[in-house]
Amino acid sequence: MNTKLKKYTLDDGTITDAVEVSKKVGITIKNARTRLSVHTDPSKVFRPKQIHKREDNPDSYKMRKIMKRGMFDPMFVKAFKTI
Repeated sequence: MNTKLKKYTLDDGTITDAVEVSKKVGITIKNARTRLSVHTDPSKVFRPKQIHKREDNPDSYKMRKIMKRGMFDPMFVKAFKTI
């Protein structure tokens, strides 16, 4: 392990480095360095990584754009002519 890693002091007084955060959270060292440079709150530094779901729900921007078009959209008219 590299002994020249930068040590960060968190709000509760603990001293940590990017390697420790990356192992504990399960993120890359680069992402751990970013977290440590932005936040000093331990709950934010050691928060689990976010997993983004890729499903089309009616609240998504893409679905709202499609639903806004209506029945007289040229693409709908063309689709209905071919049916």
